[in-house]
Amino acid sequence: MKKIISLVLFALLVVGLSACGNTGKIKIGVVLPDASEERWANQDGAFFLAELNALGKGYEFEILFSEGSESKELQNVEALIAKGAEVIILTAQGSGAGAVQAAHDAGVILIAHDRMAKSATDHADYYTTFNSWNVGKAMGNHLKTEAIAEGCTVDNKCDLAIFAGRVADWPNATYFFGGAMEELQPVLNIFNIINVTDTFSNLGFYTEATFNDAARVALQTAMGPVDTDWNSETAATRAQAVVAQLGAANKSDQPVFVLAPNDDTSTAIRQEFAEMTHPYARYYTTGQDAANITLASLMGDPIKGKGTQTMTVFKDVRKLVADSVKIAKNIVDGVAGLTGLTSGPSIDGAQTAYSPIDTLTIGNKQNTYDIIFATGYKDKNDDTFSNINWSLYE
Repeated sequence: MKKIISLVLFALLVVGLSACGNTGKIKIGVVLPDASEERWANQDGAFFLAELNALGKGYEFEILFSEGSESKELQNVEALIAKGAEVIILTAQGSGAGAVQAAHDAGVILIAHDRMAKSATDHADYYTTFNSWNVGKAMGNHLKTEAIAEGCTVDNKCDLAIFAGRVADWPNATYFFGGAMEELQPVLNIFNIINVTDTFSNLGFYTEATFNDAARVALQTAMGPVDTDWNSETAATRAQAVVAQLGAANKSDQPVFVLAPNDDTSTAIRQEFAEMTHPYARYYTTGQDAANITLASLMGDPIKGKGTQTMTVFKDVRKLVADSVKIAKNIVDGVAGLTGLTSGPSIDGAQTAYSPIDTLTIGNKQNTYDIIFATGYKDKNDDTFSNINWSLYE
């Protein structure tokens, strides 16, 4: 059995291994967006290689990369179909519409990994995701909890700034935002919203259970003015507008609470707030993905952590990959795809498996060490963490 992986460097697993021209049959295909991106090469890609290798004989596979191109993505899907793939795991570069069409025309099951793949009339058969609504709830709950601990009340309001991910990143960004607002809306009266445009105060109240098309429209409309496009420069520009609005106001004896959608945008936003004439005394902000800079901050280093981030939601992509591979194995084995997995409400009609998440906070450094570093997910010897005294946690 030959297993192929093209155009990628896999940290600790394989270096510079490229496609070797195997024309044999496969059972499972994987298509990831771009081998030049850290996440798809050295995280998901490497984990897929390990998980699929562990399945052994009878689960022949191939992993391909789309080079950031939707047309290449379709070519990859068609190539895997031609090699006999019974199931394809896809992280779509765009909508994934072409891949869905090609797979279903060939009678191949499609698993959307982390990003939904759909067209106007069809969708992936399965969707593996972290429960994005719960990711948002964890963010909103952190800000709510810290605000209450700070003594924020209706009569002693604290400042709150709200930012969102990319509206077009459906369903992830909308669900992140919706979950956060479910936690924040019941206590919005203890905050002063300092965004340039307040599209939040009159937003309807939605939960994951009550989510519908009207909720999607309402939430995405509210997100529009604070859409960061998952881009640090865009996030910085949005934050600059908020800071400019505050002007020379003296905030040196006050806390501020910032809903930031992920770690990269969170870093950019807090750096803009730090440029205030009289910065806030205490800065509470959210994020997700457990980026190195964020982890340095959570472990107590504001220098290499580029300021203070007080929480992040850790979505262990090892677990997400394992779930996608489990569904693929189930399909090859002829059993129901979600057998042995945690399922939840279908999204866009696709049967959905939800991988677990962890909340990491600056107040519990031991927890961050145990989950991130003791497990080997991150290397504590990375230069980003050189200021951390690990002996306190080992």
